[in-house]
Amino acid sequence: MEAYGDWDFDTMKTFYAENIHFEDPTGSEAFNQKFDFNGIEEVYNFFKGVFKNGFENEKPPYVDFRIEKVFESGSFVIINSTFECQLPNSWFKESSLERILISIPFLTILQIENGKIISHADYGGYDNYMKQIQVQITNNKE
Repeated sequence: MEAYGDWDFDTMKTFYAENIHFEDPTGSEAFNQKFDFNGIEEVYNFFKGVFKNGFENEKPPYVDFRIEKVFESGSFVIINSTFECQLPNSWFKESSLERILISIPFLTILQIENGKIISHADYGGYDNYMKQIQVQITNNKE
C-alpha cells in the first residue's frame, strides 16, 4: 500500500505473483471500460498507464492512500482506505492552472499465496469521485 500511495508500480510489481488477477468492478461500471487484468505484465502496464500523458513522469503531483483499517482472514488481507489524488486537468478541461482534487473511500482486497499477491481487487467510491469533479469543474467555470 505504501508503494501504491507513492505511485511506485515497479515496487508493487515485486509483490505480485506471475499469474496475478486485478479487478476494479466499481471502476469498470463508473468509467464504462475494462478494469480486469491478468498476469503480472498486464496488471503492471495498466497501473503504469493510468495517468499516461497526464503528468510529468506519469505520476500525479499529489497522491495518497490513507489506510484506516487492515485485517486478515486466512489468505486475504482487507484494507479500508481513502484515496486522494490530483487528476490531470486535460481529462476535464482544455487548459487550466487550477487543480482538480479527489478524495474517495477505497476497499482493497488482496489474496496472498506463497508470499505473493495472486489477487488484487479494488472497490472505489466513484459516485463521490464524480460529484467532487463536477463541483470543481462547475465552480471553476464561474
